[in-house]
Amino acid sequence: MKWTLVILNVLAAAVLVFLGVLAVAAHRTHALSVYTELKQQHLLAERPDYDIERRLSTIADGGSYSSSIADLAAAACLANAAAIGILWKRPKV
Repeated sequence: MKWTLVILNVLAAAVLVFLGVLAVAAHRTHALSVYTELKQQHLLAERPDYDIERRLSTIADGGSYSSSIADLAAAACLANAAAIGILWKRPKV
């Protein structure tokens, strides 16, 4: 049972890191699609000294908040796995 919990916590940490990366990719994709749509609708007054596409992609720090939260949650899962691995004692029969 102990090793099952350790393995599940490590797997959960890996999934959380993957979901954080996926959230950043989704944010960047959304920023690019917004830029493309605004450009197609001729709603942008583009200037050579200002990169609107880059500015849209940096909104909310480029989506890195999601990645940071996922990394913290993954660290908590790994700490939990370590605690289970170290502190779990077999019941004395």
